[in-house]
Amino acid sequence: MEKDLEAFIQQHTPIAEETARWADGAINLRITNYLSDALPPLQYVTSVRAIVLKDENVLVVRTLSGLHIEPGGRREVGETLMQTLQREMLEETGWTIEHIHLLGFKHLHHLTPVPPGYSYISPDFCQLIYAARAHTHRPEVVRTDDIEIETFFYPIAEVQALNLKPAEIVYLEMAQKSV
Repeated sequence: MEKDLEAFIQQHTPIAEETARWADGAINLRITNYLSDALPPLQYVTSVRAIVLKDENVLVVRTLSGLHIEPGGRREVGETLMQTLQREMLEETGWTIEHIHLLGFKHLHHLTPVPPGYSYISPDFCQLIYAARAHTHRPEVVRTDDIEIETFFYPIAEVQALNLKPAEIVYLEMAQKSV
């Protein structure tokens, strides 16, 4: 791990850790989640995500691999973090968001060599996690060629039925306090 990222991470306490397999199992990752109101060094930030609330509900995304509450995606060249977050929310969910607040970050570390032609940061990168309130729904702008099948709001009081990851539960609890 690069020294600047390592120094930043050492200032934080993990809230949850998990492993994941991407690219049909070709890429194994360790994902460590943190709460923070500070940004990691920006050269390692590849994606932004948000816990989106509306009244007493949380926005849920159904994908081919299950449910999650952290829609978002990769930064495009020249975009600010907020531009990426707003664009990704529209493309994946059709929602504009407001009252945006940084909750923390995910540190992803490659546990296996990357496949040939892999063009993303390796072995370490970060995804930011924000909290936001849903503002305006524009379903006509949702990207239909992606892995997201549908999005819907679900009562926070019943969220245990969704089998969310431990980090998602912590981020959701913090989102409720911050937006």
